[in-house]
Amino acid sequence: MSVSIDIVPSADSIDMIGHVSIALTSPYALYGPRRTARILLHSVTLTFEGQSEVLTPQTGYSAVRLCTETRDITPPEPVEMNNEGHEDSGKPCYWNVLFDMSIPGWLPPSAVYGVEGAGVRYTLFAEVKYTVVCDNNNSFSLSHLCSPFRSRIRNVETLKDILLRRLIAPYEDSHTNENMVLQPQVTYLINPKYPKDTRFPTDILSTLQVLVTVPEHIDIEHHSFPVTIRMRTKGLPADNCKRLQVNSVSVNVVQKERYRTTVVEGYYHRYPISPPKHQPPHVPLRDPHPMAAIYESGLGGCVAHSRSVIREFSLLPPDEPGFYSLGDNNYPFSKDAEQRTWYTMETSVPFVHQITDDKTVEWSESSIIRPSVYSPLISILHEAAIELNCAYALPETDEIVTERIFFSFPLRFQLFAPDTQSSYYAFALSGVLPTQPGLPEPSLRSSKPYTSSLPAYSQLFDSNGDRKVDHNPPLPLYTPRASPNASSTSLSLDLDTDSDSEGIEAREIDPLLSSRYSYESD
Repeated sequence: MSVSIDIVPSADSIDMIGHVSIALTSPYALYGPRRTARILLHSVTLTFEGQSEVLTPQTGYSAVRLCTETRDITPPEPVEMNNEGHEDSGKPCYWNVLFDMSIPGWLPPSAVYGVEGAGVRYTLFAEVKYTVVCDNNNSFSLSHLCSPFRSRIRNVETLKDILLRRLIAPYEDSHTNENMVLQPQVTYLINPKYPKDTRFPTDILSTLQVLVTVPEHIDIEHHSFPVTIRMRTKGLPADNCKRLQVNSVSVNVVQKERYRTTVVEGYYHRYPISPPKHQPPHVPLRDPHPMAAIYESGLGGCVAHSRSVIREFSLLPPDEPGFYSLGDNNYPFSKDAEQRTWYTMETSVPFVHQITDDKTVEWSESSIIRPSVYSPLISILHEAAIELNCAYALPETDEIVTERIFFSFPLRFQLFAPDTQSSYYAFALSGVLPTQPGLPEPSLRSSKPYTSSLPAYSQLFDSNGDRKVDHNPPLPLYTPRASPNASSTSLSLDLDTDSDSEGIEAREIDPLLSSRYSYESD
């Protein structure tokens, strides 16, 4: 007799609803027909486990258990299963045990990082315990020879890889505009930096105020995104305003990847990750990477490895220098002392999805654009680095001195769900995405509109099959609300009125973004 099981989830993503399929096959007999296969089902246990593994030439192998969720769908009493009447069909008889599982919403998406297929993986394990029921007929089969050595309760296990995706719900009419001007925007109040040893009067540079507006989320499948830079002076005399020029602007988009061998400090406090006592090597992963055994045996520790490794590369196209000339004799602040206005620069910054000939990065895998991620061992950060070339005519000699001011601000690249043109959306994740400091919280919804119409079986019916009675008071009638403004979080600036920057709703950030995310020192 053969007993096998399989996991058949209704969806391969979060809030899984499906069943465990138990297949029965009659054993072969030397004489006569096959015997009926009979078993008593005692228990069915599901375990969802997430793990993050890092394997790079610089760090070696490291692993962390993200979560372990167990659900027991054992029937109240043992259930007999058989294939009576189908013994000689040659095909197994299937019994399906329904299940539903709720998975934490903070988990990072499935992805492959480093080398040899390591990365973030999720697996659903199923274990079935049963006993064989012997019938009373006298037919002989090979299974009778082994019956005295059989254990009373047997178990069979299987596993299924689960793909966890994090998707941003498409905004209204966003599919019609790749630059996403209709999508929510985020504005940063920047404090520009400049070299300390400069001939440029620092009291002039310190009066510059900069606002940068970018999309809250950038579709990773697009090829460009809009950037708006607004500048003005504050408290600068009229004569100095007429001497200040802005000649050019340079833009670069950088992806920074950091791989660690230990969990980021504070991650245990921010997210409900499995505690250290449940982490490898104290409790091994149920389905580790093949290289785990080599490193656990000490064979992989012959070479000293770093605690972390960082690589970064530009996402600009090879034929795009990112340099924009604003022309000569460009005095945008000449009337700032009379009427303070914002000098606005708008552009569309292109980016590529893969660096085909990247000679600046020493790595064993190709340099590709990835969604922004902040996880225990892996962080994928994106930022835009801006340089402005300013010129100033010294009052004493009218000599022109130039200096560059520079700043950077974070970007968030994400995958967007396909626009299903449906009013029904199911929430793919119940929590919030782990965010990097200074970045806005995302709003996540599933791309499968029918999921919300499929509640769990256990929520509608009792174990005996009777429909559950809802004693709660009925919900109020649904009243549709007005569609929110797609750019409600964007900044609307009046360029003709005098307004102080303190009254503007913007996120103030440190322009040295790399230092803000330095979680540990090597």
